[in-house]
Amino acid sequence: MPSVPKWLGDTMDVVFRNMYHPVIVTNVHYLNNQLKKVRFEGDFSKTKFTPGNVVEFRVTPNDFRHYTPSYFNTTEGVCEIVFYLHAGGPGSHWAKQLQPGDTVKLLGPGGKLSYLPAFSNHFVFGDETAIGLMNCVKEEADRSGHSFFALAETQVAHRDWIHLFSLQPAVSVESSSGDPAIPAIRFLNDVAEEWEPSVKDTCFYLTGRAKSILAMRKYLLSRGVGMKQIKTEPYWAEGKKGL
Repeated sequence: MPSVPKWLGDTMDVVFRNMYHPVIVTNVHYLNNQLKKVRFEGDFSKTKFTPGNVVEFRVTPNDFRHYTPSYFNTTEGVCEIVFYLHAGGPGSHWAKQLQPGDTVKLLGPGGKLSYLPAFSNHFVFGDETAIGLMNCVKEEADRSGHSFFALAETQVAHRDWIHLFSLQPAVSVESSSGDPAIPAIRFLNDVAEEWEPSVKDTCFYLTGRAKSILAMRKYLLSRGVGMKQIKTEPYWAEGKKGL
């Protein structure tokens, strides 16, 4: 639900008012000039969060945007999100303006992507928009005694972003606009002997660019990964306004 008429947005605020959580911005930290980490605090005692879930904000009278928390604690009443300020869209503009003391309404958490504890290994694939998710899954894997690996396709100038968090082991490859996920797939081919023996006990979380997700999913299926092991959540797609 990226954009709706204002009257419909107003109606949704009323209909779903019991699902909204008033939150206050308590901290803002720029990891670099394009990554802004914002801490929201509120009463999340009646919510249930699983790493991978998304939350939603109404960023303009007509626009809603989903974001994946990098940290969420229902007991502490804390939600942290790393915003990728990459364009002039309504979501980026809204996130740029957030300052300590601001109050907003958070909807969620929810969504179809969630950490699956039945697997011992957790593989996250995505781009700059997935940095927060990678951090969240990494922390949950550490708590659960599971293994973790992140594979990020990013612009060359952003290849060090995965090191802004404790995302190890993790690898960053160059993104390709014309060949979605191809550099990432080449990397996996090169190290197939290392990861394929444990493939049956691995959950693959594919996020970020829709075309890259499709290409990576097709590749994994060709290498014997089961459909139930692959979880997807597209964050953006060319020609589509918001997700």
